[in-house]
Amino acid sequence: MRIARKLAVLAAFAWAAAAPAAPTGKRINLELVRADLHQVLRILAEAGRVNVIVPDEVQGTVTLRLRDVPWDEALDAVLSLHALGYERRGNVLRIAPLKQLAEEADQRARLKRDREGAAPLVTTLIPVSYARAADLLPHVKALLSPRGSASVDARTNSIIVRDVDDSAAASLR
Repeated sequence: MRIARKLAVLAAFAWAAAAPAAPTGKRINLELVRADLHQVLRILAEAGRVNVIVPDEVQGTVTLRLRDVPWDEALDAVLSLHALGYERRGNVLRIAPLKQLAEEADQRARLKRDREGAAPLVTTLIPVSYARAADLLPHVKALLSPRGSASVDARTNSIIVRDVDDSAAASLR
């Protein structure tokens, strides 16, 4: 039951991470005419109490009039106007062109896939109490990498997981 509860919590977190976040930031009023994009982004970052990194290649001007708008919604509007996006790490927003962010995400995914392909497989035995291991097997299989496999040992009511180290650890949490 404990593993089933952990799997349910993991599924809930995965769903919450995939759902788009509704703007909930501090509401602001702005009226700017032909303002430099760097300055506008600094104003929005200050309103949201976040740090911002903007490269020199991001240039332009913007005219806007916003009344009672959440700062993060205003940021999304300004960024989409100039085909920009952001990557958030903690309290720091790194702003860059969407094309560059997409290329970096593809490169990270490729690197992760290559690492998983080269990683050795680890076998882990997960004993199940208060539930049938066969009932939990589909939930565990959903957490595995493409190289991973899971099977049930009905005699001991355990799940045998064979996967790369990171995915095997995730199925235990």
